Amino acid sequence: MRTADRIAESHGWSQRLTYDVRRGLMMALACRPPDERVRYSELEPLAALKGISVTRVAAVLDDAGLLLDDRPDVAELNWHRRLTDISDGIKDDVLDWLRHLRRGSRRSKPRQPGTANEYCRVAAPILRDWSKRYGNLREVTNDDICVVVDGLPANRRSHTLVVLRSLFRYLKREKRIFANPTIRLRPGRVAPAALLPVDADDYREAVVAATTPQHRIALVLAAVHAARPADIRNLRLDDIDLGARRMTIKGHTRRIDELTHRILIQYLDYRRRTWPYTANRHLLVTSVTANDARPVSDYTVTQLFGGLKATLGKLSVDRRLEEAITHGPDPLHLAAVFGLSHGTAIRYSEAARVLLNDGRA
Repeated sequence: MRTADRIAESHGWSQRLTYDVRRGLMMALACRPPDERVRYSELEPLAALKGISVTRVAAVLDDAGLLLDDRPDVAELNWHRRLTDISDGIKDDVLDWLRHLRRGSRRSKPRQPGTANEYCRVAAPILRDWSKRYGNLREVTNDDICVVVDGLPANRRSHTLVVLRSLFRYLKREKRIFANPTIRLRPGRVAPAALLPVDADDYREAVVAATTPQHRIALVLAAVHAARPADIRNLRLDDIDLGARRMTIKGHTRRIDELTHRILIQYLDYRRRTWPYTANRHLLVTSVTANDARPVSDYTVTQLFGGLKATLGKLSVDRRLEEAITHGPDPLHLAAVFGLSHGTAIRYSEAARVLLNDGRA
């Protein structure tokens, strides 16, 4: 119970949530010897009881050293589901490759958690087609790779080739194939999408749709400060100095204008009233993240203007283009205002130059 109280205080849990977690702990630990660990599967029936969060009860038990996590590996289940109908000779090699990506080895670092899942998604339909003709990946040739890559849209060829090169490099290094069929194939550069301003009607539609404090603060950050959705979800309270009228977005400090200042005050008042006990230091919080320290999910941010043509990403692009068109296509100016890299600033300057020339025409 002391562990639960400590976690509740550090995460800003409400009194009701703390009470429910303590209630769940009493149910989980009843009739047990002092040092017997609780299996996660034994906690799952608690989810049927109103108010009890199995995840938070498990977190307290884990912190106290009393949790035995016996949940199945979700990633493995997902891989097996995607690799259904693939011959065993191919499937075993692919599963070992995916485990290597996730866990790493003495000579390579583990990849990001979602990398193995994404590589499995890309490779699965290709492997399913090969398994109709081959019993293992030793039989795959360079021509097979070329046929697969050439049959894809231009925006998917490079990524698919990266995935296949990773697979066959691993198999060659582990001496499971005789020759790497991707050895002479190189991923080409994919032309980036054209940068275009947001249509005026679409812009007005987004403004009208901003009816809640979360919508308005996200709209201002994207349309005024060119913050991307990832920047918005990771923005912290420590990055905002209302007294000095300064805000830091992705390491770049900029001035807070009057509109942003007013919207920030309105949102912070709403945040304080709605979650008065939260210890989460991120600017955006939800009823879920208010009880821990995580940022909101990508989906939470993108769905704010979901279904509209003027998404937050497009609004941030529009703001950078507007700056480049208004003050001239100067990469140094864009880099100074928005903290862009040199390559990105040049790309926006070139797009603005094209738009300006089309306007003169």
